[in-house]
Amino acid sequence: MIFLFFSACVGKKKIINDGGFQHGSYSSKFPSAEVSGELERITNTVKKIYSVSSYTTYQFRRDSKITGYQLANGSYKKAAWGILSTNETVSGTATVIAHSGSRFALLTCAHIISSPDTLITWFEAPAENPVKYIQSFSVKEKQENWVRDLSPCGPFTVLASDIKEDIAILGKKCEGFTDTLEAFPYPAGHARALGWGSFVYVFGFPFGNQMITSGIVSPVQKRSKGEFSVDALLNKGFSGGIIIALRNGVPDFELVGMVKSVNSSREEFLKPNPERNVSLDWLPYGGEIFVGKSELVQYGLNATVPMEAIVDFYKRNRVMLMNNGFNLDHFFGIP
Repeated sequence: MIFLFFSACVGKKKIINDGGFQHGSYSSKFPSAEVSGELERITNTVKKIYSVSSYTTYQFRRDSKITGYQLANGSYKKAAWGILSTNETVSGTATVIAHSGSRFALLTCAHIISSPDTLITWFEAPAENPVKYIQSFSVKEKQENWVRDLSPCGPFTVLASDIKEDIAILGKKCEGFTDTLEAFPYPAGHARALGWGSFVYVFGFPFGNQMITSGIVSPVQKRSKGEFSVDALLNKGFSGGIIIALRNGVPDFELVGMVKSVNSSREEFLKPNPERNVSLDWLPYGGEIFVGKSELVQYGLNATVPMEAIVDFYKRNRVMLMNNGFNLDHFFGIP
């Protein structure tokens, strides 16, 4: 009797090639088998992306009394005492999700490639005159989205974007990489299937350096689209980086989401005059004091975009993408 009971219990377990977690679930442990080759293959599809926006900035004196009225009728240009040309660059991560012939499509976050069309700064209004006058007005002249390793192709076009969901798909027709560039080789997964402690890998370009890190998942309370957070130690530059998990064991990776943002807070502090050399730390400082600002990254608290939201985004924009020659049905698992 004891032997029969023991055999029945063993027979209910399903042993697979990666530590014995249940069939169909995502792993909650570091893989027991070698995955370096699979991860290297994935890194070849993950690229650094940088968006360069060119602005013309008009500067005004307070006594010019520039308001929104002058901006609307265009008379502000004659009142400007200075005109500057500047470039603003934002970088992040993008992944090649489709490669058909000479056409390439990449997935990234919308905030990386979404710069404002205009920027306005104001003079501080004195108490006796509450009217706010414009100090500077910047107009975006052009924007270009470049992908490292694919720069010979030129700037990429934004095919579809949703700033609220923070999802974007870029595309380009380029002849020079048809035989050397590979698309992400694994299927789209299901963020709703991630549980407490599911183990994931995260790919990105923090400070311009390609890296892989890992973390564990914490599902949010209300997850209509499978929303989750991950405790990975991420820095700026991981935005747009893909998150993958193992289902059924090595090498069955699936794409379960994308890094949206790294939580941070701004801190203001007092600092000495930067032009004054303060070398003796035992002497009291008596010079001018300025306000400095720093950004503190709250490591382990990261916002993500679940795969279900990315799939819904594609379905909403599917016809438009196809009309532009980009059929991504295979990647998104649409028959």
